[in-house]
Amino acid sequence: MSTKTIQCVFFIVLVILCGYALAEGPLIPFSPNTKILEKPIRAELVFKLGSNKPNEDFYKLRSFTVDKNGQIYILDTGNSRIQCFSKEGKFLFSFGRQGQGPGELSNNACKIKILSDGNIYVIDNSQRRINVYNLEGKFLFAGKIKFEFSADTASFSAYFNDIVLLNNTYYLSSFYLKENHKPIHISRTLGKVDSSFGIFVEPAVNQLKRISKLPHPDWWRMWYANSGITKLVAANKNEIIFSQAYPYRLIKYDAKGQVLKDIMGDVEFDTYHHVKYVSGKIGTSMRTYPYPGSTPTGIVLDVSINRDDQLVVPYLNQDQDFFYIDIYDSDLNLISRYKMKNIISDVKKGEHISIGDVMIDNDNNLYAAVISEESYPQIVKYKLIFE
Repeated sequence: MSTKTIQCVFFIVLVILCGYALAEGPLIPFSPNTKILEKPIRAELVFKLGSNKPNEDFYKLRSFTVDKNGQIYILDTGNSRIQCFSKEGKFLFSFGRQGQGPGELSNNACKIKILSDGNIYVIDNSQRRINVYNLEGKFLFAGKIKFEFSADTASFSAYFNDIVLLNNTYYLSSFYLKENHKPIHISRTLGKVDSSFGIFVEPAVNQLKRISKLPHPDWWRMWYANSGITKLVAANKNEIIFSQAYPYRLIKYDAKGQVLKDIMGDVEFDTYHHVKYVSGKIGTSMRTYPYPGSTPTGIVLDVSINRDDQLVVPYLNQDQDFFYIDIYDSDLNLISRYKMKNIISDVKKGEHISIGDVMIDNDNNLYAAVISEESYPQIVKYKLIFE
């Protein structure tokens, strides 16, 4: 058999395997001879927000967002308010208060985000609504989302994790530990869910089976539902990219919910959630490892689109001692990878990066919510230096 024939047969087999992977599960990039090099990156601290000062005494910090001018909006969940700071870290103004009236918040609101219409959206699952404000903090309207799913013993209102706006249509993500759960929901009016789609992905191997054997499985399903592990980003060409904090998997859909591409991150470590459920006298507890008893943080910390229409994915390794940034083109082909020591949080000091709360802007500033066992929760800002 000639060399040309062998090459042709190899190519055909490779195409068949790739097609099978797309049909049956995520595609794992196969490039043994062209493995992407890890480029060095440095991060220089710009400032930290979070102290005993009156406007920085954050309580149950759950989420933040940054506008195109660098202003930072912090969802100070436990204080039922939103704090706005300049790009230099100076306090500017505050809005929102605890209550059930227009523009008011519970003390358990979970997500703040600026969407493509330029407005601020705050997901408040406890109040079953999404509040909308302009960038000056003026309340505009609230969407009362009505959507329920059935568990083994009862029905629950959905806990939404994330939201994007594409062609005047809202897409919301949720997570529930049930095999037929569809994680992405379409809402045309922000008043009801019109339809749902998407692939259910278990955060940990055999987690559905393990959860079902616990004394109170629905409690754990609701814990995951409210943990904010899912992320959405709206891309060009009317596409939606979905990810979870774990495993490192990116799924691209068109606006109607058809899968366009489904890939697993090509990394050298396990990106699934490492968790054990331990039964004791007062019930069942969850322990993550390799740091037993620590608060779980995600592997994938964010997904975003930069000014070059590239997908930016910051993530941690399982030991949380290295920080990575992967850059993909618009077809989810990995084109660059950067790596540095994790100087943002120190696991040994009881610090962790809040699930899903990392952002990299177009000026290469990195923002992160860092939760500590010994100090106030903080928003940190670093300048990234790509070498």
